[in-house]
Amino acid sequence: MAGGTINTENLTIGGAKLYFCSTIADPRCLPLGNASIQTTTYSLGNIVTSEITPEVTYVDHFTSSNGKRVKDKTAAVTSMIRVGFTFDEMNPSNLSKFFMGNLVGSDIQVLQNTLDEGCANLVVKTDIGQDLTYVIPKCAIRPDGALNLADEAWHQAGMVLECLEYQSGNQSNATVNATFLISPFGRISVMDL
Repeated sequence: MAGGTINTENLTIGGAKLYFCSTIADPRCLPLGNASIQTTTYSLGNIVTSEITPEVTYVDHFTSSNGKRVKDKTAAVTSMIRVGFTFDEMNPSNLSKFFMGNLVGSDIQVLQNTLDEGCANLVVKTDIGQDLTYVIPKCAIRPDGALNLADEAWHQAGMVLECLEYQSGNQSNATVNATFLISPFGRISVMDL
């Protein structure tokens, strides 16, 4: 930074843990007390890479006067957030999500669950920097790319959580409704170490 200083206390290194539950706005999505989806039951295992990508589409308006065209207004017309990630634990639960299937015992009925909606927690715990928790009340999980079956590397698969707007009527629990309606695309908590 030219002419400025950097605060090294704001630098962070850390990997992500991702938890997904196939229930929209499940009360366990909220990190309250001991009830939490942050258990091995809902964990997607080892997350090799992850990223949060806000995507916004804008429409510009221009005014023409005296042979000159100038932009006088911009409006956001499409907004979404995607959480892309790669996992490498090839267990039946993860593979059923990747193949959009239903898990029956240890068998996956492929393409039987092409729209798996629920809620999620993305958790970053670190020894260097700030911890982060992204609570997502409503999202859809789906494959994003190929299942890498290289013979000399760990198998990996890309997936994506698409954050969906939580609206009243998505859940019957009024307390959860009120909490999630305030932040219909979720909320991020950042904690200093």
